[in-house]
Amino acid sequence: MLPPQIASLFARHEELCGFSVRGCDEIPDNCPRSGDERELFVGDLGVLPGVDAGQYAEIFQEVVAALTELLSERPDAAESLRGRTFARVLH
Repeated sequence: MLPPQIASLFARHEELCGFSVRGCDEIPDNCPRSGDERELFVGDLGVLPGVDAGQYAEIFQEVVAALTELLSERPDAAESLRGRTFARVLH
């Protein structure tokens, strides 16, 4: 079951196909880091074609905000988020 913060992203943004959550060891060396090994990164943000740069940036920021909210409520969730990919389910 998806955390409500993540499920609501897919409900609000029909163009969001999915995204992944990565740890420091899963991103290129040239990406800036804070130095905290527990740091998480959003990657592989998939959206439908036709989304402009502004819409893409808005969705990206909402994904980051949802993860931040989830981690503020449940700090222990960081380990279960790291390495996961969340994708829209099509029926």
